[in-house]
Amino acid sequence: MSDPAYTFRIAEWPADEAAIRHVRECVFIEEQQIPAELEWDEMDSQCIHVLAVVENRDAVGTARLEPTGKIGRVAVLKPLRRKGIGTVMVQRLVAEARHAGYAEVYLHAQVDALHFYKKLGFSPEGAQFDEAGIPHRNMRLRSE
Repeated sequence: MSDPAYTFRIAEWPADEAAIRHVRECVFIEEQQIPAELEWDEMDSQCIHVLAVVENRDAVGTARLEPTGKIGRVAVLKPLRRKGIGTVMVQRLVAEARHAGYAEVYLHAQVDALHFYKKLGFSPEGAQFDEAGIPHRNMRLRSE
């Protein structure tokens, strides 16, 4: 049996809000126990969102680029991790940022995900800090 086909596209808020919410609720609220009031903010309507879909049907991953150049809310459903979905989503948002003229992008990486972002060219900066009860590090990627 072969791996299913994944497609990646820029999502439209609010048309794709339900799909984005489903993935983020599964990953952040249920799995990581982040309170819903910390997960949802007014930024979603201002962000560029990428959506990963399996078999042109179900959303399995999402991430967003804020107007400040911050990539965040990178989430892939647990059974589908380590299949390159997160990599493609982050690379897509980096490309969107470069196309929009950003000189750099940054993110708050969960400490457990530092290696993932380092492989994508991000460099850690500053000390570790707490965000939503989870240790994080600031990471930055400058345009080449």
